[in-house]
Amino acid sequence: MVNSFEFKAQIKQGMIEIPPEYQQNIQEGSDVKVIIVSEETAKPRLMDQLAKQPISVKGWSKPTRDEIHERKS
Repeated sequence: MVNSFEFKAQIKQGMIEIPPEYQQNIQEGSDVKVIIVSEETAKPRLMDQLAKQPISVKGWSKPTRDEIHERKS
């Protein structure tokens, strides 16, 4: 016989806790099938984070337009 139920849970220290109302339906040591669907949003890329919140470095200043386009011999 197959018992099927669905619940939301948070992963804590690599473990998923089965809610008490479902624990009675599962025998200790029995095989179960687990399907994980993550509902987290994608983590922004580092460059996108830095564009929104630049890191200030003491003693550094933005180069001028002339310095950026200056040709070196």
